[in-house]
Amino acid sequence: MPQKSYACDHSRLQQVEPILRLVEKLHMAYSSVSDELVEEFNPKKEEKEGSILEVGDQAVWSLSSCKAGFGIDQLRDDSTDTYWQSDGQLPHLVNIQFRKKTTIQNIWIFADYKADESYTPSRISIRAGTGFSDLQEVEVVELNEPNGWIAIPLKDAQDKFKAYGSTSSLFYVQRRKKNVWADQNIMPVPVAFSDLEEKICTPDQLRPKPDNSALVFGKYFTDHMLEVSWDSKQGWAKPVISPLHNLQLHPGAKVLHYAIELFEGMKAYRGEDGCLRLFRPDRNMARMLSTAKRSSLPTFDAEEMIKCIKRLIQIDKEWVPYSTTSSLYIRPTFIATDPSLGVASPNEALLYVLLCPVGPYFTSGFKPISLMADPQYVRSWPGGCGAMKMGANYAPTIYIQKQSELLGHQQVLWLYGADHQLTEVGTMNIFLFMLNKNGERELVTPPLDGLILPGVTRLSLLELAREWKEFRVVERTITMAEVIQAHEEKRLLEIFGAGTACVVCPVSSISYQGREYNIPRSEPSLSQRFLKTMSDIHYGRVQHPWAVDI
Repeated sequence: MPQKSYACDHSRLQQVEPILRLVEKLHMAYSSVSDELVEEFNPKKEEKEGSILEVGDQAVWSLSSCKAGFGIDQLRDDSTDTYWQSDGQLPHLVNIQFRKKTTIQNIWIFADYKADESYTPSRISIRAGTGFSDLQEVEVVELNEPNGWIAIPLKDAQDKFKAYGSTSSLFYVQRRKKNVWADQNIMPVPVAFSDLEEKICTPDQLRPKPDNSALVFGKYFTDHMLEVSWDSKQGWAKPVISPLHNLQLHPGAKVLHYAIELFEGMKAYRGEDGCLRLFRPDRNMARMLSTAKRSSLPTFDAEEMIKCIKRLIQIDKEWVPYSTTSSLYIRPTFIATDPSLGVASPNEALLYVLLCPVGPYFTSGFKPISLMADPQYVRSWPGGCGAMKMGANYAPTIYIQKQSELLGHQQVLWLYGADHQLTEVGTMNIFLFMLNKNGERELVTPPLDGLILPGVTRLSLLELAREWKEFRVVERTITMAEVIQAHEEKRLLEIFGAGTACVVCPVSSISYQGREYNIPRSEPSLSQRFLKTMSDIHYGRVQHPWAVDI
């Protein structure tokens, strides 16, 4: 065998060592992995340029890009030792990309699989293509056992990949159970921006635009909307931008009976420089995918969806207010539409996006609001869906909100548990700025323990505060007893809410168990500082990676 040259990269060798240990296990369990293969696979062998570890003339694994996740759109970069932990969630998906200059004669793919009570794996399919939408099957391995590891020798791999114009492959484990939804979740046709169809309004379909002074939250809608339908047999249809219109739903649609629905809230801003920007749309899409999974709705490619939303905004760009106190609110919505009264995962769904020019969420502007805190009302509980942005979390709160307004308050402070833990304020995350018992300034907010929504604004304020390094930043449980004690000891500096709709909103008072607690405001106000910093990013007064050009 001719001598080959290798480029040494010890960090990459450390990454592949878990795979080497798995090769030994495979050798014990499967005769298809030969003694010669295991003996020649030396963990100290240096890695060849091109990121292919070789054994003789056989390419055993590619490290150029290995990704795994529960669903094609959730594939993520990961270290190999984390990648091999399937956590019992099948199918186990891997995207293996090969560098074009690398010569591949044979490749072994190692897959772990196991059954559970709901399904049994039956086959592993290897597919190749220029992208997920045109993958073609090039190798199939039938599985005879419900659990185990398997080594798949993919013969003449490079020729097969070239036949489909691709340098990547995908393998997945199919379920034996004949469940179309499950199979579609494994290999969906993804949402593709390149397939976007545009149906632009005729002049007579254009809507009058309101004055900025008349803008209230969620009342006015732009000329166009985005729609993408899905069904369990065909996957995602082509995205379509069309004139705003009413939806046609069967009266038996699952969304109307079982609230299989979710939504997101994000904004676009017209900067002082005239540029249009989104604020951290990737975070909204990540949360939307998390809620979709909890709602038994299909997932989608987040980056492709962001591209579609950007295009919708470009078409309706004149609806983005020419104002630094207003913005364009974006409402992606996802509903189950199949006409079936069975309580089961949906086979049809619709994802659509609406745009609304909005002014300040509170008509009073940046003024402190009063809260009603009544422990008999609970917004969320452990094991529930409090961390998900689904409509079912909001409908039960409206009646309580009305009760607080009748008592002269603007919002509800949601408590939980026998110790009356603070969770959220209205539809916002809550923050306390205070002195701890050691006299240190501390910004405190409840933890992401499943009770509260993982707000994008919440995350941004925490990251800003940690970047400033001027006070302690703590995520922990806060009780009303602690708030009252800090108030009585003059250690409470400020309380405020934070969310996409209002950005930051200070609190003036809390009504709790028959007593009114007036909340002070530190000078200078931390909430005002946060609001200014966020506004500077939103409206382009400062350059920041959170602001994404449209």
